[in-house]
Amino acid sequence: MEGDKHNFREVILNFPDQLRADLIFLNQLQLQRRSFKKILFCGMGGSGLMDDFFQHLKDFTPLKLPIPLQAHNSYFLPTDADHETLIIIGSYSGNTEETISSFEEAKKQNLEIAGLTSGGKLGELFEKNKTPWIKIPPNIQPRLSLGYQFNGLIKILMAYGLLVPFAQHEINALVEKLNPAELESQARELCQKIAHKIPVIYASQNNEIMAKIWKIGFNENSKIPAFWNVFPELNHNEMVGWTKNLGPFILLLLNDPDDLPEIKNRMKITAQLLKERQLPVESIEITGKTALEKLFNTLILGNWLSYHLALFYGQDPTPVEMVEEFKKLIKR
Repeated sequence: MEGDKHNFREVILNFPDQLRADLIFLNQLQLQRRSFKKILFCGMGGSGLMDDFFQHLKDFTPLKLPIPLQAHNSYFLPTDADHETLIIIGSYSGNTEETISSFEEAKKQNLEIAGLTSGGKLGELFEKNKTPWIKIPPNIQPRLSLGYQFNGLIKILMAYGLLVPFAQHEINALVEKLNPAELESQARELCQKIAHKIPVIYASQNNEIMAKIWKIGFNENSKIPAFWNVFPELNHNEMVGWTKNLGPFILLLLNDPDDLPEIKNRMKITAQLLKERQLPVESIEITGKTALEKLFNTLILGNWLSYHLALFYGQDPTPVEMVEEFKKLIKR
């Protein structure tokens, strides 16, 4: 499609293939099956979302972890990382400086490390240090590789005995139910309503990862500002900020049929109050029979929406030029 110079649309259409990919596990024979009390996932940007995925799926029995999984989105390691912590280093590019520093610190402390990357400097470090790691296919943007990253993380956790083999059956079943092509028309309609407005995405606290992913998509794909928050917290503060209605905003409410009745009522009343203040509000239903289906259906719909909005604004959705410019400046 004109304006889509890097085949972003094809990546969305082929997203289920990421989940079914037979990813290469390198240095697998070096794995040490030890007892851990927690998992620390170190990653930034699109590579740092896996903790959010597992927090969202914490009550989904087939993917329920026996120990806590924590995120680390900064340099080095938190002070509570110790020899009872499994360190998982994730960077799609393999060149993220914060994540590389986490690997180097974990290595210095002789902690157990597993990795997830497409190559780069981290790939070289993993090979040099005989670190077990999953190699994921290169040449797409990290935010578009979430299927590969989730797939790879599942394999790592299974290798350490932290997920049962049945987890893979759940991923296989999910692939059969995802149909990105069916969601595109809904995104096209929403795009027309969002055009020339700043989207603000609201969801229940249980679904905050979905609101966060949509926000990231608008930022990086559509190249526009976007914001997100969750119920019920926003009813105690942010809601009041709409009193003056100072800008061209649009509120997108992600409605989950399985949200608590109390949350559904809050969303309904909030929408009513916002509309009374002349704010445009769109309600989008989250679809799927399981938490896993809902997560990935909403992820795909958000990708379609930010993709078509990018084309509307005459933007190629793939490049993130400001990020690349920043990386060059910070290295000076």
